[in-house]
Amino acid sequence: MGIKTTPALISLFFLAFLFYSYTADNTNIKKINYHPEDFLSTELPNEYNELFAGSGECAFCHQELTTSAGEDVSISDSWRSTMMANSAKDPFWRAKVSHEILTVPQNQEILESTCTKCHAPAGIKNAHYLGQDTYSLESMEADPIALDGVTCTVCHQIPSESMGIYSGNFLVGENHEIWGPYSFEIFSMPMINHTGYTPGYGSQIHDSRLCASCHTLITNTVDLDGNFTGGTFVEQAVYHEWKNSVYPEQGITCQTCHLPETDDPTVITSRPPWYDVERSPFGKHELVGGNVFMLKMLRDNAEEIGVTATTDQFNNTISKTMDMLQNKTLDANLMEINRTPDTLFLELELLNKAGHKFPSGYPSRRAFVTLMVINEANDTIFHSGNMNESFQLLDENETYEPHYDMINSEQQVQIYEMVMGDINGQVTTVLERADVHLKDNRLPPAGFKTDHMVYDTVQIAGNATVDENFNKTGTEEGSGKDIIRFHIPINEATSDLAVQARVYYQTVSDKWLQEMFSHSSTEIDAFKSYYDNADKTPVLVSESVIVSALTAVDDPDLKGSLKIFPNPSHNNFTVESSQYNISDLELFTLEGEAVKIEIEQSTGKSASINMDQQQGLYLLKIKLEGAGSTIYKLAVIE
Repeated sequence: MGIKTTPALISLFFLAFLFYSYTADNTNIKKINYHPEDFLSTELPNEYNELFAGSGECAFCHQELTTSAGEDVSISDSWRSTMMANSAKDPFWRAKVSHEILTVPQNQEILESTCTKCHAPAGIKNAHYLGQDTYSLESMEADPIALDGVTCTVCHQIPSESMGIYSGNFLVGENHEIWGPYSFEIFSMPMINHTGYTPGYGSQIHDSRLCASCHTLITNTVDLDGNFTGGTFVEQAVYHEWKNSVYPEQGITCQTCHLPETDDPTVITSRPPWYDVERSPFGKHELVGGNVFMLKMLRDNAEEIGVTATTDQFNNTISKTMDMLQNKTLDANLMEINRTPDTLFLELELLNKAGHKFPSGYPSRRAFVTLMVINEANDTIFHSGNMNESFQLLDENETYEPHYDMINSEQQVQIYEMVMGDINGQVTTVLERADVHLKDNRLPPAGFKTDHMVYDTVQIAGNATVDENFNKTGTEEGSGKDIIRFHIPINEATSDLAVQARVYYQTVSDKWLQEMFSHSSTEIDAFKSYYDNADKTPVLVSESVIVSALTAVDDPDLKGSLKIFPNPSHNNFTVESSQYNISDLELFTLEGEAVKIEIEQSTGKSASINMDQQQGLYLLKIKLEGAGSTIYKLAVIE
């Protein structure tokens, strides 16, 4: 039987022949030489080694992508400004490796081979494939594929049998197979002929264990002389934190948040130009976490560091990272419990919304709470978590700040962090010397239990283990919350008090860097230069503001019958009465000057008002039918 030819089939044959003419033997392909500048304008590497291709090869087809709704979802443009893409160029990582080598120089080969497993995987995995036992930073510097960081052909070549292998020891396919999320209509010929890789379906692409390949990291401990003790230390276990949460049973994986999908149909390749098969859902390669600080450092020192992303691309990733931190990470709710002439009693409830501990990952990361109490004269009468001009905490213990269930002094500050100890139980920031967790009060995710099968990898350590309000509701574990009690001395203050609680996230602090900065090397000195000139402003993750009024209403019989919310607010307030109709509302400054307001709606016992006023305290006079009037304090915030 003959083959029926059609124009489409002839085009397909011609396309296959065209691609084949560029590659004499696609089973042993090393480099494609044909890259018209009209089609590919990028500084991403196009080189190949035995196992991996530079991201520029993938970008040749997987850029200029838009959803059916017009959203730009170009894979390379989204990825290249992430920490994943810049893992091998990260100046903090390079400085830290140098610090570790200077501390224990006899272990240099081991250190470099260990650290490059996750930061330059395409270099070291290829070296291992070629029979090399070790891989050096010097080799990485000379290898464009290694400097491409966690690149496309790394993640998409990890096979299903590698799921559950951690600490950078993951497997990589050796048959040039690329696994993706689609199990139907795979049009493989262009990729095979252009790159030598064969695309196929791999369920592991949606498996959180894929991310755990590097984001569960267990290191071997050395003593102060650099000798291995036989012990191990959990440097990070983000996957196991997620495993010990409610999210696996809800079908929410690492990829759900860090590689979010759009349901808008998307043509996932720009070449061949006539290919128009749409896929849905499509994973956007945003790969954002919480590291605003390092992203800004990479952006602001782009030429010196040698990044390939543009300023606009970094700004886009930074914006998405800020959104992740401020809208998807943590809720804070401040409540007044009681007030006596001497003491203001508060509770600050923090709810972790992330699928792992907060903060998580590398041990330098921390979150801390500031709480300020201000009187009507605008004097600060209490401030826990005060910072200097460089945004470093002023009242912090020289070793480390313990976890607090109750704070009653300005010298106490709640810091959520993991603190490492060496074999003598002394605080260290040298990762290879880490032997014990002296403190780990990072906020657990919802559903976190101490009897979970992976708890030995993600243990709580320090005072938080005996805090009845830490990850508990009564005796039940898994709340994902911490409640800090504040007992604030107010020295018989008779005025209303404004109280502001804020939670900040910090990638690294001056204190954490002291040990490293006591050494000098090319890498440490370069990072110190970047750090000294960096914007060290920590990210405000969440805040809550309340007003403590000495008397909420001036008629005790009406107390409890009125509700005003939200208070504080930017400019909109709702007044509700459980007993009386509201006849009128008037607003005044604290000095008694009338302020114009708009009553947007009024339905008897409920009224909504809108104002356009500067931040501060105001008096709302509420007239109630048959009950006279009463006064409430309103707080307007920016």
